[in-house]
Amino acid sequence: MNVTVNDISTVRKQLLVDLEAGQIAEKLNKFYEKARKSAKLKGFRPGKAPLNVIKRLYKDQVRMEAMEELVQDAYSSALDQFKLAPLAAPEIADLDFPEDNSKLSFAATLEVLPEFAIETYADIELKKHSSAIAPAEVDAEMEKLRQSMAQFKTIDERPSQTGDTLVIDFTGRLDGIEFPGGSAEDFTIEVGSGRFIADLERQLVGLELGQSYELEAVFPEDYNKAELAGKKTVFTVKVKSIREKEVPELDDELAIQLSGGEMETLAELREKMTEYVTSARLSEVKNKNVEELLAGLRSKVDFELPECLLNEEKERAVSSARSRFLAQGLNPELVEQLLTANSEKVAEEAANTVKNTLILEHLAAAEKIESTPEELNARFQRFIQGSGENPQAVFERFRGREAELSGMLSREVVMEKTIEHLLSKVSYKESENDDAVKEESAAE
Repeated sequence: MNVTVNDISTVRKQLLVDLEAGQIAEKLNKFYEKARKSAKLKGFRPGKAPLNVIKRLYKDQVRMEAMEELVQDAYSSALDQFKLAPLAAPEIADLDFPEDNSKLSFAATLEVLPEFAIETYADIELKKHSSAIAPAEVDAEMEKLRQSMAQFKTIDERPSQTGDTLVIDFTGRLDGIEFPGGSAEDFTIEVGSGRFIADLERQLVGLELGQSYELEAVFPEDYNKAELAGKKTVFTVKVKSIREKEVPELDDELAIQLSGGEMETLAELREKMTEYVTSARLSEVKNKNVEELLAGLRSKVDFELPECLLNEEKERAVSSARSRFLAQGLNPELVEQLLTANSEKVAEEAANTVKNTLILEHLAAAEKIESTPEELNARFQRFIQGSGENPQAVFERFRGREAELSGMLSREVVMEKTIEHLLSKVSYKESENDDAVKEESAAE
């Protein structure tokens, strides 16, 4: 077997493989013997039919089976010979296998990981963000809790007003023609929530139950759909329900109700909320530092990204966004338009994600960071909790793929440990904006 390796790029290789007649003949004979043993031909006992008869009857089938195995074996052998680790299945092209079986040649194109080095990361400087919280932030979260306990009363004696929740049917028209994503039935909206374009939502105040209205609205100039940006449209809106929100007082009784009796006073509830806001701020600060760290690491290296990894990450991001939008009740057609409008951003974020992963894997190997059985078990428990399934259901889902699950969990553990390790090794500087936040928190 003769193999030539061509470097199409730093991550894309092409193997040109030529097999000799002797290898081909040996493989063909193997499959002819296999066909002979299984053939059931009139006048011959199983396995005793003449080989020339078998060759005449099973030639095409044998050639196909032999070719598939020859290509697979040759490809695997070439990978071992040149120590290549493909990231995905190869692209096989230029397959040449003449009828006389004199040769077999093909080209296999594959992608591999890029090679790069990071000499040091200790010189990366991150902002030292303040984790201080202001009393007003706790107040805001307490108000969210209060709003979450609101009750709704159906209104029929007055027009709608800001804060009411409406159920409406609407149809939007541009130059008299309905446009995609501009219609819905039984659509629920809180007036003043900002879910509609501002010019239209403003006109939802003062509407009466059971009435239909023709409302003119101008889309913002920066609207994400170019064909609607800055355009005047007409919406036919029918009011099917008006509900008034009744919000409870923020008092001890609400604290008891919210906690299921675990807390008896508003002061206790506020203390818990303070802990929650503080924890959220610490998480926010860490996320900022992680983003800064990854940006710093990316700036240190420049390498080509394998297309298969990029496509995989883009597909994952698009699928996740699509599920999220649909869960929010958005029209499927509008969802696809949103995904198309944000395709460049998705591609950029996917590239950063792939690059981050490759860099972290590289540094994890360099720093010899690995997962322990205890860490894997803890990660598995988190995985179960996050899935919303019971352990048995998870086991069933991954039956026969235990190694895949273990590998996935191990990579997650190693990524987390690597980030923690790097955050402990870089330096930090004070952020001017966060100094202002500290002063504001102290003043309050």
